[in-house]
Amino acid sequence: MRYSANLNVILKAVEKATSRMSRDFIELENLQSNPMSAQKFASACYVRVKQVLVEEFSKLRPEYNIIFSDGEKVINSQNAEYSYIIHPIDGFANLTRSSTDFSVAVALEHRNPAGQKEAISVAIAKVFGGETYYCEKGFGAYVNNRRIRVSKRTSGEILTAAEDHTFVTDKNEHLRAYGCRTLEMAYVACSRLEKAIFKNQNYELFKPFMLLVKEAGGKVVEDDNKITVSA
Repeated sequence: MRYSANLNVILKAVEKATSRMSRDFIELENLQSNPMSAQKFASACYVRVKQVLVEEFSKLRPEYNIIFSDGEKVINSQNAEYSYIIHPIDGFANLTRSSTDFSVAVALEHRNPAGQKEAISVAIAKVFGGETYYCEKGFGAYVNNRRIRVSKRTSGEILTAAEDHTFVTDKNEHLRAYGCRTLEMAYVACSRLEKAIFKNQNYELFKPFMLLVKEAGGKVVEDDNKITVSA
């Protein structure tokens, strides 16, 4: 895939922000007998990722706003057309426990003159495994330069990630839990899961990342209680 300038900026920033995380992870593995120390170390890692992303985006796209999943914002213009939506570490509890199921995720959102917002670029980096999932609106979904599509499985075992087990009603659905929403979307996009079901609560800053599933040929269904992404 040939990157646009915007996606290239995102991918380079994420690469720089995650460059030290392999060493951090080894240290976290050694701290598991001391939960307080592990929490403190993981928090320092989180802060460092945020700092690098702010520095990179402020340098390369100073007119864009930055919105973090923890509520912090860098508002460069109240009328900015573009905003970065960032989860510095999605699956933070996993990182604290030295589990590899976490990601650094960035989406670029565009606001049109009517005030409507839509995601136009997405990158989700699974640091351990060396996988970066990314897409641009209208150009398909990829992992490490390989085109990905949602699953074509229509029978047999259906693997489903669900935040609430009551959402799974089909006896052929086998439940998975990763504790990282953006990774679950990425796994639907690349056929590792057939479906992911999320509670429709505090979800606004995750919705831009559904572009990855859509670009991989998947669908998104939303109701009052849940949001389902599937093949």
